[in-house]
Amino acid sequence: MGIEMNTRSFSRRIAAGCVAGIAALTLSAPSAIAQQASTTAAGTYRAPKTPDGRPDLQGYWTNLTYTPFERPKELAGKALYTDREAVEAFDKAVKDTFTTDQLVHYVQSDFAATPVQSGAKPNLNTSLVIEPADGRIPAFTPEAQKRVAAQRAAEKARGSLPLTWRDDRGTQWCVFHDRAVPAIPAPYGSIFHIVQSKDFIVMTYEWNTERRVIPLDGRPHNPASVRTYAGDARGRWEGDTLVVETTNFTPKRDFFGSEGTFTLVERFTRVSEDSISHTLTITDPTTWVSPWTLALPLHRTQGPMLEYACNENNMDAFTVLKNARAEERGELAAPDAMKRGDAKAVIKDASDKGAAEVIGAVD
Repeated sequence: MGIEMNTRSFSRRIAAGCVAGIAALTLSAPSAIAQQASTTAAGTYRAPKTPDGRPDLQGYWTNLTYTPFERPKELAGKALYTDREAVEAFDKAVKDTFTTDQLVHYVQSDFAATPVQSGAKPNLNTSLVIEPADGRIPAFTPEAQKRVAAQRAAEKARGSLPLTWRDDRGTQWCVFHDRAVPAIPAPYGSIFHIVQSKDFIVMTYEWNTERRVIPLDGRPHNPASVRTYAGDARGRWEGDTLVVETTNFTPKRDFFGSEGTFTLVERFTRVSEDSISHTLTITDPTTWVSPWTLALPLHRTQGPMLEYACNENNMDAFTVLKNARAEERGELAAPDAMKRGDAKAVIKDASDKGAAEVIGAVD
């Protein structure tokens, strides 16, 4: 493992040194974007097939992206960039990545795991959320509003740090990392290894080394009483598209306000040698007033996946504990759980205001 990590680290450091060149090369991307869109629309691309005649989805892929999750307010009413605008937004994000202090995270300098180094490409969509049309997550139902308010009050009363793994919602004690299923882009660890056979698809995620074994043989879902963090996935082929429906998430999940009561439907379509179209539709009538859909392309990247370090050997764990003590002393406000734990933003804001000293910060 050590040799693999060092080799990949070295190769990615080379990529880091070439970032300026990569960003400059993206100026030729409009034609590539248009060509890919035209090819996909015309249906001229033919994916390689497995021995059983299905599209071959195997390999290492990444969903890292610079596209914002929800559409920024300044882009309201604008669902798509032009080719040129997409490249300009991409280049700006690349530049910002390499001029922003990483604070705690070591992945940029050690493993060069930023989106551009991992294979991200310009995106015509102005947000990952493509439905509803405004590019934002739908409103909560009245029931969900009350539930989320009560949850926030409870977290404020007891503190944001789970005391044991039993009261953790999956992430901080490394029980399960909820950026794997559904696959929401993380700051790093967003590489997927897909292995395929006639009756099963296996997806292994770099983030906490989560695994999904997805049957393709038509078996029914498990009973609703059997609920897990990753849910119960069943796959089927619709033409050349793999459709995966996942249910039975544990109530311990907190996915944007849904406590595991959502249904996830994913579609994977190979659209080029280096890209898979990946959409995710989330439905939960007890939480949102309507379903919503993400478009989250997968792009081919270099393997192997790195070993995931969680509480052990991870400076973030020390920062979480330090910030928790600062919360208890009333020196630091608890992070907003509904912002999905952008720890870097919380830590940086606290550091800028002098409310917490960041471990590993450069003097």
